[in-house]
Amino acid sequence: MANNIEGILLFAGESKRMGKLKSLLPIGEETVVETVLNEYCASSLSEVVLVLGYRADDIKKTIDRKISGNKLKVVVNKDFKKEMFSSIQTGIVEIKDAEGILIGLGDQVLITCDIINELTENYIKDKVLIPTFQGRKGHPIIIPYTMKNEILTMNAEKTTLKDVLSRHSDIINFLEMKSDRVLIDMDTKEEYERIKAIWKK
Repeated sequence: MANNIEGILLFAGESKRMGKLKSLLPIGEETVVETVLNEYCASSLSEVVLVLGYRADDIKKTIDRKISGNKLKVVVNKDFKKEMFSSIQTGIVEIKDAEGILIGLGDQVLITCDIINELTENYIKDKVLIPTFQGRKGHPIIIPYTMKNEILTMNAEKTTLKDVLSRHSDIINFLEMKSDRVLIDMDTKEEYERIKAIWKK
């Protein structure tokens, strides 16, 4: 069982499809970014690197009281207008030593610390772990630390994480989850309303 998994949480995007900044939308008594951070910081991850970009200062003010903990590190991707891969690179450069690196999407508001812990507990060193539900691939995923240098050398505007994984299909493991939460993200107002309804349950 891997006990040194560090996380990268991506919150750099402009939320163009939503029309409002997703990270600062309310969920319960807090914002989306606070809600997601609560779960990541409560999990077994040894460190969480939060990658900001668009309106980074506004988000920093919102999460100011959460930054004081040793587990959370905040970095800013100045090239956030490029593809998401540039944010992955911004986060992964901060990972200094780990067995695996969990890559999480900020708009997956329904990911709980229990889901993260199930992934870290089932991670096998030097492998990739992808959660699935009824055979459909989801997020967050865990990649081996050994992929770090490969990711950092790639062209962020011409590469996706899927491209990287396709080169390592022989080391990918899948973990079937009990919940479809690993498939649910939040790009539109309709998806936001659906997530709010599920989150209250």
